[in-house]
Amino acid sequence: MNVTAAGAAEASPPLMVALLGNPNTGKSTLFSALAGIATRVGNYPGVTVEEKVGRFVHAGRPIDLIDLPGTYSLSPKSPDEKVAVDLLRGRLAGMPAPDRIVIVVDATNLERNLYLASQAIEIGLPTVIALTLGDAAADRGIAVDAAELSRRLGCAVVPVVAPRRQGIAKLADAILAALPPRQPEGLAAALAAVDPAQLPAAREAIGRYAWIERVVEGVVRRRPVARSIDDRIDAVVTHRVWGTLLFALTMLAVFTSIFWLAAPLMEGISAGVDTFAEVVRGLLPEGAVRSLVVDGVIAGAGSVVIFVPQIALLFFWIALLEGCGYLSRAAFLMDRLLVGVGLSGKSFIPLLSSFACAIPGIMAARTIENPRDRLLTILLAPLMSCSARLPVYFLMCGAFVPNVPVAGIPWLRLPAVVLASLYALGVVVAAVAAFVLTRTVFRGPPQPFVMELPGWRWPQVRIVLERVREATWSFLSGAGTTILAMSVVLWALSHYPRNEAAVEAEVASERTSLRARLDGEEDAATVADLSAALDALDTPEGLDAARRGAAQRQSFLGLTGRFIEPVVRPLGWDWRLGCAAIASFPAREVVLGTLGVIYNLGDVDAGSEEGGTALVRRLRAATWDGSRRKVFTLPVALSIMVFFALCAQCASTLVVIWRETGSWIWPVASFTSMTVLAWLGAFVTYQLGTFLVG
Repeated sequence: MNVTAAGAAEASPPLMVALLGNPNTGKSTLFSALAGIATRVGNYPGVTVEEKVGRFVHAGRPIDLIDLPGTYSLSPKSPDEKVAVDLLRGRLAGMPAPDRIVIVVDATNLERNLYLASQAIEIGLPTVIALTLGDAAADRGIAVDAAELSRRLGCAVVPVVAPRRQGIAKLADAILAALPPRQPEGLAAALAAVDPAQLPAAREAIGRYAWIERVVEGVVRRRPVARSIDDRIDAVVTHRVWGTLLFALTMLAVFTSIFWLAAPLMEGISAGVDTFAEVVRGLLPEGAVRSLVVDGVIAGAGSVVIFVPQIALLFFWIALLEGCGYLSRAAFLMDRLLVGVGLSGKSFIPLLSSFACAIPGIMAARTIENPRDRLLTILLAPLMSCSARLPVYFLMCGAFVPNVPVAGIPWLRLPAVVLASLYALGVVVAAVAAFVLTRTVFRGPPQPFVMELPGWRWPQVRIVLERVREATWSFLSGAGTTILAMSVVLWALSHYPRNEAAVEAEVASERTSLRARLDGEEDAATVADLSAALDALDTPEGLDAARRGAAQRQSFLGLTGRFIEPVVRPLGWDWRLGCAAIASFPAREVVLGTLGVIYNLGDVDAGSEEGGTALVRRLRAATWDGSRRKVFTLPVALSIMVFFALCAQCASTLVVIWRETGSWIWPVASFTSMTVLAWLGAFVTYQLGTFLVG
């Protein structure tokens, strides 16, 4: 492409060019070939539809290329289509109408693509048609006479192969030289010839396709070819049995990679954040400022950054599978299963992704065009058991679920069955919720799942990496700032008010209580636990942990825990467990450190066997205030796990729901409904478990 000096480019105002086309026509690849990486990504004014703009210079003229949402028609039925129509007609507030329109037309399916092209030409703006996927058309025995098509449409038609940059310079030349097209010859007559008794939408479709049939006559030539490799692959991947099996294996590989490939990266980020925190801790004097910076700001930022590997990996796989054309086949397969509960095939990938992390799963719902299905998928995604719940599951299963065989099968242990049941619980509850919501709040006629399967192709590395970069930066710049602010607020609530005299008095009282209980205890195991707790108070680390635990109990967070104890007591919890549930709102895994502090162990490293064993012993020894009754039992452990499985205890998720829906109503509704659902599930679990176990 002819790129001139920056000074010459700045002398001319940028030309605003809208890139329009059907989904799966190579529009994103063409955008990257023309403009490279987008220079601005955001939302159109007043809507949540994403706006992507790239700038390039050709023949001394700067050009702003706007990648409009993929659409099949300019008769708006979705927010995406409405944005495209409003922008093209200059009705979008804060944005002028474009100077040019580039319509991306798939050469393998010319008739279908010309429907949108005919509507865009009628607008009257200077128009150029980019004829893409010509190489794929040739493989299928399809040849398109671009010159004759240009003559019949009254606008330039430029064949391009974007991945190899063939025709890109000619397309840029055509953009600069484009003139307003003449009105499509014969189109008005074709529309008028349709029976007026037909519905308006049907009348337009019949008339336009009749006109298109005449336009492509003699322009498109087809020669017989042997059954293509694409058709043979599709026969397998869309098969009801083999396709479903292949899909399950593919998703298992993706799911496993997000779990295991992200783990070392997340551990590395966590270690880096911890090292940085220790360096800062050593540089700052002891006091509130150091605690704020280390325990508030750095810890909050770390809780954001640690999600990046999962998000990057998920969108890498999504971009890879979407780029090759497989994701469309997967959605087609899953539509058969999800339609029974009121969803469509496009909801499956985001929901499956949520098993790794609800955040990228919710972000993946952007691929769902239908607002109803997209919103419903976003609300259901947090019910999938994400990896952040695993530390809670592992702690409770390891400490309180008996490690006994199930049904006499030696290798099938009860903790493993409980763990699998927790994952199944989220799926079942989500299916029931979808079934109920689609017949109440989201009531309406079934939403048809219509899609055009794209041809198989090699994913473009540049497109895949750009998709990963966009998703990662969107998360860091968007949700990250709010999450960091919430973490600082939580730090303040857990550290103030601070009364050193009251803290020392509580530690002394705890020491006296332990000695009194030790004197009257006869059980050897309990004596050992009480002795260990008493000895810990004589060590600097144990005394520091006791002081921090006492300070937290007297903080606003601790006072809140005591305040809500009547609410959590029916679940078998004491105020400390209620406090831990509140503290774990920013991130579920925070509950480990919170339990460690509030039960006087101190910070807990979930990956440390010694720390985990010490926490387990402390939890087993914990008793209700003023009583020797154990806090943690099997029914209590099960109620905790059910609560965490169903509750929306993740500030990151709620913030992303807000950003994706553009309203606080939905995160508030999600948090409220899931909290109530979690409480009811934990209540039933505890009461039933207590009745059965005793």
